[in-house]
Amino acid sequence: MELRQRYQGGGAPSPREPSSGGSTFTDTIKALDVYPKTLDDFKERTGSGGLVSLISCSMIFLLVVSELRAYLTPTTVDHLYVDSSRGERVRINLNISFPNMPCAGMTLVAMDVAGEQQIDVVSNIVKTRRALNGTSLGVELDEEHLRRKYAHGRGCGPCFPQVEGLNEGSECCNSCDAVKRVYQARALPRLKWEEHPLCTHEAVMLDPSKLAAIREGCSLYGFLEVNKVAGNFHLAPGKAFQSPGGQLIHEFKPFDSSTYNVSHVIHSLSFGVHYPSRVNPLDGSQAILTSGSGVFQYYVKVVPTRYEFAVGKQLTSCQYSVTEQFKAAGQPGSGFVLPGVFFIYDISPIMVKFSERRRTFAHFLTSLCAIVGGVFTVAGIVDSLIYSWTGASSGTRLGL
Repeated sequence: MELRQRYQGGGAPSPREPSSGGSTFTDTIKALDVYPKTLDDFKERTGSGGLVSLISCSMIFLLVVSELRAYLTPTTVDHLYVDSSRGERVRINLNISFPNMPCAGMTLVAMDVAGEQQIDVVSNIVKTRRALNGTSLGVELDEEHLRRKYAHGRGCGPCFPQVEGLNEGSECCNSCDAVKRVYQARALPRLKWEEHPLCTHEAVMLDPSKLAAIREGCSLYGFLEVNKVAGNFHLAPGKAFQSPGGQLIHEFKPFDSSTYNVSHVIHSLSFGVHYPSRVNPLDGSQAILTSGSGVFQYYVKVVPTRYEFAVGKQLTSCQYSVTEQFKAAGQPGSGFVLPGVFFIYDISPIMVKFSERRRTFAHFLTSLCAIVGGVFTVAGIVDSLIYSWTGASSGTRLGL
C-alpha cells in the first residue's frame, strides 16, 4: 500500500536555504584552533595555582631583565695574528711616587736597542715634591721649566737674578752650561754658578751631601714616547749624561749608593691608550725598603693590542705582563749596583685583537619567547602535579 502526504496550504513548499559562505569560512578557522577553550563553569582556581602563577611571573620578569641586559651588553671575542705594523711609537704612561727620594735627585732616562736615548726626560713629565707624610710641597722646577719662568717670553734669560747691583750686559743665560761660561768669564769671587736657579738641580745632583740633607719625597706623573722596539726606562739618582763613547753614565758618588732609599709606589703604569677591560698588573703595587738600597728591575712583556668597538671604531694600544726582582746594594760579592727602578720591556711580535659583538634583535625575540613559553609550561606541569597530589591526599578527587 502506498502512502502519500496530502498537501495543505496555498503556497508551494520552500526549499532548504543554503548556508552562507561566511559561516563556512568561520567554521573552518575555528576547526584550526589548537587551543580549545573550556567553560568558566569547569574551571577551578586554587591557592597553590595562584602561588605558582606569582612565582612564574616573577621568574619571567627577572629572566627578561637579564636577557635585556645581555642584549644591550656587547660580548668580546679575541683573535691572534702577527703584528705587521712598522715605524710606530709607543706611549708609556706612568704615575710613580718615591716617599723618601727628593725630586732634585731623580733622573728619568729612556733608551732602546735602536740606539735612541732620552736623557733626563722632563717634557710631559710633572715632578711634585712631597713631604715625608705625603702632602704636596709644590711642583719641582727643572732646568727647562725654570728657563721658561725666567725668560718671561723674551727669549733671553738673566744671568745674575740672585745677585743685586750687577749689570746683566748682553749675555743670555738659558741653560746651566751658559751660566757656567758667563760666570767663568766674569771670574768674580761672589759669583757661584751653583746658586743660579737654573743650576740648582745640577748642583744638588753633583753633591750627594746636599741631596741627603733634603728630607722630601717625589711623585712623577706624565708620559714619554719610545720606539716600538725593545728597551728600558729607569729612574735613578744622579746626573745622567752620554759619554764620548756613547755610554750612559749616572754621575754620583758610588760609595754613597747604599744611602739612596728607592722605595716606591706605582700608582699606574700602562702602555698606549686605555681600552675597556684592560688590566695593568703593576697598578697599585709598591716596594718599600726599611734599610739599605738596591735596584728594582721589572721585566715587562708588551703585547700590541687592537680594540674594535661594535660601532666600528678602533683603538691601537698595548697590554703587558711583568716579572720582577730586587738586587741589594753594598752586599759582598754583588759588585756595583746602581740604585734605582728599572723597567726593561720587550715587544711581542703577536698582536691581539678584541672585537665587540652584539646579538641580533631576532635572537633577542627568540630568547624572550623561549623564556615566557618555557616558564609557563614548567609552571603548568608543577601546578598539575600539586593539584593531583593535594586532591588525592584529601580524597576530593572526582572519578567517573
